[in-house]
Amino acid sequence: MIKFFRKIRQNLLSENKFSKYLIYAIGEIVLVVIGILIALQINNWNEERKIENMGKEYIGEIYTDLKNEVSNIEEILIGLRTQANGTENVLSFFESKDKVIKDTVQFTENHWAPARLFIVQRDINTFDKLRSNGQPGLLKNDSLSNLLDRFYKNFDIRISNFKEYPLQIRMDLRKISFPIGNMEDFKYEIKNNKLSTAFITEYLNNEEVYEHLLSILKTCRYNIKFFGELSTEAQQLINYIEENYPKIKIKK
Repeated sequence: MIKFFRKIRQNLLSENKFSKYLIYAIGEIVLVVIGILIALQINNWNEERKIENMGKEYIGEIYTDLKNEVSNIEEILIGLRTQANGTENVLSFFESKDKVIKDTVQFTENHWAPARLFIVQRDINTFDKLRSNGQPGLLKNDSLSNLLDRFYKNFDIRISNFKEYPLQIRMDLRKISFPIGNMEDFKYEIKNNKLSTAFITEYLNNEEVYEHLLSILKTCRYNIKFFGELSTEAQQLINYIEENYPKIKIKK
């Protein structure tokens, strides 16, 4: 092809047809420019396709992350509900007139429930990495990016709030409960799998313990509500991805 154009150029010059040669030269330049533009367009198209495929891979990873988040939140909710139920049971004896406990084994289990400490946290995930690198745009879906950003911000707020007052009030209850009774009461519990009558009587007459139990029950109910909403948000995101990227669901 190059030889063909060179031959035409040489013929025009030998025939001294400068005007035709000039038109030809311009045409040749135009063809070269068009060729360059086409090559650039193809290259841009290939790059866009790579970015699009990369974005879909990230969305697949985010889909898996959200599935894990639902399981994580469910574990948190199970812990909170268990704690709330145990606290309610113990409070019912504080608030009863005679404070008679027939099942001391069950009461002992519930007695430890309000003071139980459990960690509320989440792992660094794909979307966190995209945000930290300033690359959420790789998803090529602004609506999804905004929904994910809101979800994880809410999640982090819940975790931060839980680490402040709710966790501290449980630690305070432990400090208050420890001086109640003596070593013999704890030996009795270990041996019989239940608290001694003397310990229970002293425990149920401690006003400070009662106030802390009320606070713990309140924080449990509060966090059950908000972590429940968070679980719903995560499931809505999962549904959104399944509806807009059905192939991801098939792969998983």
